[in-house]
Amino acid sequence: MSKIKFITVLSFFLMIFNIKAQQFPVYSQYMFNEYMINSAVAGTVDHTPIRISYRNQWTGFTDLKGNNIAPKTFAVSGHTPIGAHHGFGAFLYRDVTGPISHTAAQYSYSWRTCLSKPSCFWEKKKFVSLSYGTRFIQYAYDDTQTTSYNEYFGLASDPVLPNTIETDFLMSHVVSSYFYSEYAYVGLSAQNLFSRPLNISSHTGFDNKLTPEYNFVAGAYLPFTQDKSFAIEPSVLSKSTSWSDTQIDYNLRFIYLNNIWAGFSYRNAEKAYALFFGFEFADMFIGYSYDTSVQGISNYSGGTHEIAIGTNLGTFSN
Repeated sequence: MSKIKFITVLSFFLMIFNIKAQQFPVYSQYMFNEYMINSAVAGTVDHTPIRISYRNQWTGFTDLKGNNIAPKTFAVSGHTPIGAHHGFGAFLYRDVTGPISHTAAQYSYSWRTCLSKPSCFWEKKKFVSLSYGTRFIQYAYDDTQTTSYNEYFGLASDPVLPNTIETDFLMSHVVSSYFYSEYAYVGLSAQNLFSRPLNISSHTGFDNKLTPEYNFVAGAYLPFTQDKSFAIEPSVLSKSTSWSDTQIDYNLRFIYLNNIWAGFSYRNAEKAYALFFGFEFADMFIGYSYDTSVQGISNYSGGTHEIAIGTNLGTFSN
């Protein structure tokens, strides 16, 4: 079984790098891989979760000439505890939106401790995890394959667009905190801190700068039955930047026997709904979500599809 799990995950991993493909990717199934939005999650479980996801956003959305410019995101991540107080995590993703693409790799270290007395029962113990991470980003803009509104109608060229192929490589930083217990969690994360402006030319002196993003996440696991065979998990995720409205995802998941689930989300900024379901068998995981079209483009898009798979490697007794 271990060999089958490894081959399955490796095959999907290699698919990501053979596919040629929004500043910050969106994940409808973030609750199954919170490490992607909060690095302090690393090492907070007793195994090593490996997750791979593919998101095809706004299917059918095209430019003025009919070229597919809908965002697509490929991601792989993993994290693990190291001893009783330390954790390590990393992820890699590639995000493509028309002529704009970027590939990012992040590694992070987390330190965690128990806030409860040693005599406290496990179900009542409370923990906190703090994390620092570094993100490496390769950003690219290919204006040679695009047709702007001005070009399409024979007007003057847009001076902000360089009409060339340009790439840049830069670093940013991440700091996160995560408070959790057996039945609840709260996290804060600041991403893309202290990054310099992109070296993407602008004829009128505009700065092409990555903007820091601040995330807040909270959720709870609420069993309905004494044997915990049926439970619900409400959660909320908010994302804010200095140049955009705060986006809030409201989520509700129904869980049966801890390995079959279904639920829905509402994303306020886009006024879009998402339906998702998934299951675990042995140590394997698979999930799927469908998002309705964003308000304003429903006549041009067939919605968003996202699939995630993964496995849980190893179990740590401490």
